[in-house]
Amino acid sequence: MKNLSNKRGQSVIESLVALGLITFVGLVFFGGFAQLRKTSADSLMDSAMDRQIADIAENIKAGVQKYQVNFNLDKASVDYYLKLENLPMVWDVGVVAEKGQCDRCQGSYGYVIQPFDKYRGLYLVTLRLAHKSWPAEEPYRDYTFVVSAK
Repeated sequence: MKNLSNKRGQSVIESLVALGLITFVGLVFFGGFAQLRKTSADSLMDSAMDRQIADIAENIKAGVQKYQVNFNLDKASVDYYLKLENLPMVWDVGVVAEKGQCDRCQGSYGYVIQPFDKYRGLYLVTLRLAHKSWPAEEPYRDYTFVVSAK
C-alpha cells in the first residue's frame, strides 16, 4: 500500500514543467496575436493612403481643363518642376491642403500637365507624391496618367 500512495498526483518538477510549457505556448500565441494586430493596422493605413492618392488623382482628372498646361517638357524639366522641396500641396489620410495650412500633414504633392503628343485633346499628367512614412530609398512616387479635357 505504501508504494501505491507515492504514485498519486504530480511532483513539483512535473508541475513546473507543465507551467513552463503553458507559459511558452501562451507567449507564442500572444506574440503572434500582437504581430497580427500590427500587420492589420499597417495594412489599414496603407489602404487609407492608397484611397487618398486615388482621390487626389481623381480630383485632378475631373478638373484638368481648369489647370495650366506645360508645353515641351522633357523628363529633366518634369523633375525640375516637381522637386520635393517645391511641391505646393500637402496631404495626409483624409486631408489635402496647400503648403502651410496643415501642420499634421506628413505628405506633399505636385503635378504637371502636358499635351499628350500622340493624340489631340488628351493630356499627360505626372503626379508626384512624397510622404514621411515611406522608406528612405523611396522618397517619392510618380503616377502618370492620361486624361481628356472634354
